[in-house]
Amino acid sequence: MMKLVKIIHPVDENWLPVSRLSIHPGILDMLEELGVIEVANEQVEQKSLQRLNKIIRLREALGINLNGAILITDLLDRVAELEDEVRRLKEMR
Repeated sequence: MMKLVKIIHPVDENWLPVSRLSIHPGILDMLEELGVIEVANEQVEQKSLQRLNKIIRLREALGINLNGAILITDLLDRVAELEDEVRRLKEMR
């Protein structure tokens, strides 16, 4: 049985307490050391939560290891940036 995890956070808050995340503290520490997420004062920045959601979904839904999930997330972010740039350049024509 596949278990999907989604981190839900209030839109008006820029930071979410680590205590509200259902993620092993060791994984959070590892992600912080790798620069994947930013943790300050036991809180995670909202933009980091989007990346964290992607990483967790890749791990839980597809069984991808942590390093692979981080790499895929980085590539997905880069593809989105390039698509935005192509769209912007097309609009300039």
